[in-house]
Order: sequence, then structure tokens, then C-alpha cells
Amino acid sequence: MIIIFSASLIFFVFGFWGIFVNLPNALYAHIHLGITFVILIVVGSFVVSYLIRKILRPLSLLTDAVEKAGKGNLDQHIEINSKDELGVLAGAFNNMIRELKKMIASREQLLSDVSHELRSPITRAWLALEMMPHSSQKESLAGDLKDMEIMITGILESERLRNGTVKANLLPLKVAVLMQKLSNHYSNENCKTNIMSVSDDVIIDADELLMMTVLRNLIDNALKYSPESSMPVEISVVKQPDGFTDILIEDYGPGIPEEKLTLVFDPFYRADESRSRSTGGYGLGLHLCKRILDLHNAEIKLANKKTGGLLVRVKFPTSIRGQCTDC
Repeated sequence: MIIIFSASLIFFVFGFWGIFVNLPNALYAHIHLGITFVILIVVGSFVVSYLIRKILRPLSLLTDAVEKAGKGNLDQHIEINSKDELGVLAGAFNNMIRELKKMIASREQLLSDVSHELRSPITRAWLALEMMPHSSQKESLAGDLKDMEIMITGILESERLRNGTVKANLLPLKVAVLMQKLSNHYSNENCKTNIMSVSDDVIIDADELLMMTVLRNLIDNALKYSPESSMPVEISVVKQPDGFTDILIEDYGPGIPEEKLTLVFDPFYRADESRSRSTGGYGLGLHLCKRILDLHNAEIKLANKKTGGLLVRVKFPTSIRGQCTDC
């Protein structure tokens, strides 16, 4: 098409040249020839630009799909409308995405199956342990079994959230109710929390049981990583002018390295690579929180404070059900 356009351009120029070169006024002929060149260059630029965009559009679609896949969104498929090199490349990308989804599904299914199968031997181990006389060895074994049960429960809960078994019953909920229940739960003198009061008109659409699970998990993490001599963990609520509601959990611990802030929501990932029992956990707590908040169309963000410590922000959209009539 470009060759045809170029040939037409040449013939068009020579045609105009043949017409105007015979005019009695040579200057008049040259002016018209210059105008012709300008018009043809402008038109040619548009045509060439259109052709280039059309040719490179599959490459742009492929680049966009690769970027989304790199961020974890594997629901990508590129329509193949040609058999050239770009079409072959798009086909290879589609095959790669299908294989990745199969591998991830197989891994998650394996984790789920193994977790289910471990329930029975762990139960038998608990029964055998109860028959043992009290000793430090028995306490150590009990701690190991408890850790295994926590990890298995986390894996199974993650699987239930992934496959849609868990449904969030979103109803208008006063945030003040959540804060009061958290205050009751953390009322122990040794529990260093400072839960700010909130007015009754702050309402979110949420499943109360699931949200209590999320907030308790986040607060427990903050307490676990806060030094004994630090200030209490602060929990506050801010209603934004745009209608969004933020629940903030602020601690004064060591924080999380910046390069790991976006990774802590991955299953089994821990910022503390030592995995010591003193810090506990298996990298499933924040992963479960993220999945539960996804069911609420809510966001969770972590940020290190300049003064030290970590700030967790849970952002809820505006309630679409109006006032809370049952609270």
C-alpha cells in the first residue's frame, strides 16, 4: 500500500509539474507546485501514520496484556487476526497464559488437598500427645502441632475465599460498633492499644464477622511487631470528604522495607525471613485480609511512617444502602 501511495504521489507531482511548467508565468507555476508538495506531504503523513498505527496495534495490545499479566492479572487473551510474526507472538502469549493458569490452579489444588489430608494425622497426633506425661518435650510438640493447625486453617480459608465458597453478607454497619467490639476484645491491661472514638453516622457496607477477622489480624500484627517500650497501637477512623471511610492502624515498630510493601499480601510471603516462632505467622494473615477486603470492594495499603512504624490504611467505598436501620 505504501508503494502504491508513493507511485501515485510521483505521478501526481509530475502531472502538476507538466501543467504548470507550461504556464507563461514561471513564478506562478512554481508557487502552485510548492502548494502541491505541501498538500501531498501532509496527506502522505496522515496516510503513513494511519498505516503504522494499524500495523503496530497488535504490538500495543500485546504490550498492554504483558503489563497486566506481570501485575498478576492472568485473565488476558489477545485476539489473533493475522498469521504474521505478530500473530505467532500473540498465539505464544495466549498459550503461556493458559499454562500459567493451569500451573497456579494445580499448585493451589495441591495445597488444598494436602491440607485436608493432614487433618486426620494431626488429630491422631493430638490424641497421642494427650496420653503422654507432662514434660517440656510435650509442650514443644503441642506448640508444633498448634502451628501446623494454624497454617492448615489459613490455607483452607484462603482456598475457600479463592473459589467463592465464602460470601460476604454486605449490610450497612456502623463503624462505631466495630470499634466498640475491638475495645472490648483488647481491654486487657497488658494490651497496648488506643482505639479512638467514632461518631455513629460513619457507616460502611460490610460483613461484621469478616471485618472483625480482618481488623483483629491487622491489630495483632501491629502489636506483635511493636517493642514493649513503644507507644500504644492506635486505631482511628477518618471519613473523607469524597465519602470514603478510612480505618487506620498505626504502630511504632520497625516497619517493612519499601521493596517488600507490595509483596506481603502474597501467600506464604513474610517480610521477616527468619520465620522465628517469636514473630509467628506463615505469611497467610495479610493474604487472607486482602481477599476478604476484595469481597468488600475495599482497599488496603501499607506505608512506612517517617517517624518510624507502619501505617495500615483500609479504605471503604461510600455506602450505597443509605442509613443503617438495623444497627
